[in-house]
Amino acid sequence: MENEASWDWNTDLKEIPVEEWKERFNWVEDFHVSPDGESVASIVNVDEAAFQICVNGEVWDTEYEKIWGLKSLPDNGFSALVYDGEEWTLTQNGTEWSGRFDFIWDFQVTPDGKHLGLAFQKDSEYGMVVNDLPWDRTYTNMAGMTLSDTGTSAAVVQVAPMKAADVDSFKQGLFSVALDGTAFDHSFLNIWDLSFDATGQHLAWGARLNREAYTIARDDIIWDRTFQGVWKPVFLNSGKVLAPVREGGKWKLFRDNEPFWKKGYDQLWRITLSPVKDDIAAVVADSFGKWTVAVNDRAWDLTCDTMISDIFYSADGSCLAAVFKHKGFWDLAVNQTPWTLLADKIFTPGISPDGSRVAVVIEKQGKYHLTLNNRIIAGNYDFLTAPVFSPDGSKILVKGIEKGIYKRRILSV
Repeated sequence: MENEASWDWNTDLKEIPVEEWKERFNWVEDFHVSPDGESVASIVNVDEAAFQICVNGEVWDTEYEKIWGLKSLPDNGFSALVYDGEEWTLTQNGTEWSGRFDFIWDFQVTPDGKHLGLAFQKDSEYGMVVNDLPWDRTYTNMAGMTLSDTGTSAAVVQVAPMKAADVDSFKQGLFSVALDGTAFDHSFLNIWDLSFDATGQHLAWGARLNREAYTIARDDIIWDRTFQGVWKPVFLNSGKVLAPVREGGKWKLFRDNEPFWKKGYDQLWRITLSPVKDDIAAVVADSFGKWTVAVNDRAWDLTCDTMISDIFYSADGSCLAAVFKHKGFWDLAVNQTPWTLLADKIFTPGISPDGSRVAVVIEKQGKYHLTLNNRIIAGNYDFLTAPVFSPDGSKILVKGIEKGIYKRRILSV
């Protein structure tokens, strides 16, 4: 909330015309809005194979043959992946990185905005680059690129060669995890779901040991037990590792190689920790097509037939919201209570610091609406971003486009 406290919470409305951009440029791509709502940006085509970035109606100086991956940054600026002269690089607030690559992708930013990372290919080798500093070592294959909140980076990398159709070499394990470019000693058949701890110095991941055996590794130390399957591990503040594992035909939650929750489920994943309490939540299914949320191994009364895509805690841990789909419509449930939005799409909710208010953008029949505690409070937008509560929870920052005008609104709630 430190950044939010410095934003303008007193001006009711600010407007920027954006419909006119379509007349100025050959075409205008998707709009992106800065966190504070003061700036709206888009990639625009100005000529054949010539693109620029337009922010609040002003274009950045440099033209590129290609631009993609435009992203708003926590400092309220913008960054994008750009291509010119057969090389890719990143531009950050109009300033290019010095590194040049054959290809770049998977652009990631830490929550505080101090570290920007991406994957690169150069001379048929792969690595990661963070804050314009590429890994010292590169690899023939790479996947699962992950940037920690403190700026360390990791990825699944191929550490052993394999000729085409060399099944025996594949069975021996070709893949390891590289932390800041340096690979750990153990190799595995497959690796997925890399997870950093809060310090960015420790890693856990899911691993496949052979055709049937799966397990969890922490800093290259492998759990003693093997399982029928594993999902993404999560670090507790204590440094211990939680992970969903499949054992005896049921999914269970383990902690450091031992059972943690007593109950088994048909499915269990998306472990989510309360920010301030010891509560642990997860998306679970008690039986096929019966999705719900479990908190500390106790399932909600709510069930849905299609999916629960994500769950979110409030900053004080008092509120837990779940985005779910049931009978063909998207909706939201808050502390077990389902809303009645019946939306075509639903986006990431915003929760007030004390957990008493939940706001979320929904789409119905091509129009966007803002809902607060299951009631539409603003609607018929052509575009809306996720709502943000003021630090005291009394106001909501609304950022959207209505009839060709970008509008930054402050609503008192």
